[in-house]
Amino acid sequence: MNTSAPNPPLTDAEIESLEARLIAIDPDDSMAVEELDGFCAALACCPQPVPRDEWLEMVLGESDRAAVALRGEGDDATLIKLIERHRFAVATMLYEGEGFAPVLAYDEDGKAWGNAWAIGFARGMAMRPDAWSAIEDDEDYGDALEPVMRLVADAHFDTESEGDEARDDELNAEEEGYEPISDDERESVIHAMLDGVQDAYDFYREARERALAPATIRRDQPKVGRNDPCSCGSGKKFKACCGAQSVH
Repeated sequence: MNTSAPNPPLTDAEIESLEARLIAIDPDDSMAVEELDGFCAALACCPQPVPRDEWLEMVLGESDRAAVALRGEGDDATLIKLIERHRFAVATMLYEGEGFAPVLAYDEDGKAWGNAWAIGFARGMAMRPDAWSAIEDDEDYGDALEPVMRLVADAHFDTESEGDEARDDELNAEEEGYEPISDDERESVIHAMLDGVQDAYDFYREARERALAPATIRRDQPKVGRNDPCSCGSGKKFKACCGAQSVH
């Protein structure tokens, strides 16, 4: 990965602008910045590259305005640039491995919950679900993403949620062995999640490099030696015929 950033990471003001622009493009289905941050981390970790148009559609939502932006039209060019810069900044932090600083939302009491970040990461994993099986089966790294899944499940333990779907989500979380995260342990779970994500990035480093490496050029015909008969049928040696032309 080339770490020479074409643009600096987003400032606090630009992050606020990104949040407002995402809400404006699709209030119902676009990602919040915290969710986008986790989503970008998953894309950076994934051993299989995901095309820009595919993941960008997940970020922007399904509104008519989002569709226009995906076609490169309309007035949302600034939004797209902010998303791209933030994605690059997330990937750079993971590449450098010196401590990942997530974008988390804080409530009125100054508390970070981390659920939206974890959900964003899980949505990123869902873009290429089969690609993550190797880490899940690994003896040393198999539990690296467990804090992510725990925070995803914790989002369903919302005492204020109503309706059959909310109750079903809570039951599913309980059936998978998860319990609500207490206030005392939430911060440590968030830190464990970020450490696990860095582990996942490092675990898949070689696989990503192989996936992004240029394709090997395969010859349809065996290589002709300089002293072999030229394949054109002239009867001359290759070095004195077509091979001589390739020198000039």
